[in-house]
Amino acid sequence: MSLLDTNSIQIPGNEAKPRHRSKSVNKNEIRVLVVDDEEVIRRVCELSLKKADFQVESADNGLSALNKIRELDNIEIVISDMKMPGMDGIELLAEIKRYYSHIEVIMMTGFATIENAIEAMKIGAADFIIKPLKSEQIRMVVDRCYEKICSTRQIQRLKDSNAALRQLEAIKDKFLAITSHELRTPVSHLKGYLSILTDEIFNSMSQGEREECMRIIFKAVDDLEEIVTNMFDIVKHKNKKMPLKAERFSLRELLQDIYDEFSLKLRHSQSSRNHELELMVAPEVDKIIADRLKIKVVISNLVQNAIKFTESDGHIVIRCYQENNFVVVSVIDNGIGIPEEEQELIFSKFYEIQNSDHHSTSELDFRGGGMGLGLSIAREIINSHRGGIKVESNVGLGTEFLIYLPLEFKPEL
Repeated sequence: MSLLDTNSIQIPGNEAKPRHRSKSVNKNEIRVLVVDDEEVIRRVCELSLKKADFQVESADNGLSALNKIRELDNIEIVISDMKMPGMDGIELLAEIKRYYSHIEVIMMTGFATIENAIEAMKIGAADFIIKPLKSEQIRMVVDRCYEKICSTRQIQRLKDSNAALRQLEAIKDKFLAITSHELRTPVSHLKGYLSILTDEIFNSMSQGEREECMRIIFKAVDDLEEIVTNMFDIVKHKNKKMPLKAERFSLRELLQDIYDEFSLKLRHSQSSRNHELELMVAPEVDKIIADRLKIKVVISNLVQNAIKFTESDGHIVIRCYQENNFVVVSVIDNGIGIPEEEQELIFSKFYEIQNSDHHSTSELDFRGGGMGLGLSIAREIINSHRGGIKVESNVGLGTEFLIYLPLEFKPEL
């Protein structure tokens, strides 16, 4: 796993040339590689294909052809002689189809036999050209391969579109399932306790009971406001960079505030599970420039998740220290952990580890549900600060989330 979120920071050496592109392509964007040990054959093919607007490369043997394919990223068609010294056409065809299966290969031969044709077609040859060559014949066969490439890419585009639609449909279903759970509880509380306010029984309640009734109503309103705010943030930031209100503040004091707030919640929670919360801030940690409220949202979300996914009598640690040009805030728990295959998915919108059918709204209860937006928003906030976020976890042993904030952050004006 990389040190930082790869959506925000490029990991050196991790770049790869795309070998199969799904967009449509013009002829002048496609390279045709002609492989033949006879220079006159290579020249005839080159002149014919350049006249048809193709780019053309040439090689005089199979090994040179493979090197050209490795070096150039848009060779889509190969025309190869069957008989060549060293690596012959059939061997070259087999190597191309083994490592570059998208390349269309046309075989040339002056001694066509049924056996050769069957062998080449089994390996994956697209077509044959019989020597002596004619310009019109060369262009016609290569044009067929070009049309096949265009059709393949069109099909791939449709597949990609269908996959995107299926993903969008899944997100919509997930959103409806989770929001129905999330909204049901505060709305039910509001409906139930507001009806009490208009009932004569309210007059016979003690002062303490009335205050508890009002507390539940205000808590339900706060929950609804948080749901709406989260949804607004997702819509607002979907197609543009998240706006930041950068200020210089004490990260040490902010972490202390978060620690105090959660310590109070844990002590007074109706479902107290005896968690131990610990704060460890290195001496060198001081003031930083960032959006204070947004950073508080990120860290608070990580602490809340640690509490929710740690069984009773758990231990949650908030650590902060400096590492190279970053200040690192780490939230560690000894909870249930996250399976490796889900450690990237948790940053997706509306994703939750538990099945939404078993969703239960809660801020601190064990496995208590949520909108599934917290980590998605957290990643976007940290990315906007040109930082990174990562997770390290082992099932049954616990989880550590780490956020990296640059010491020299300068917001864009």
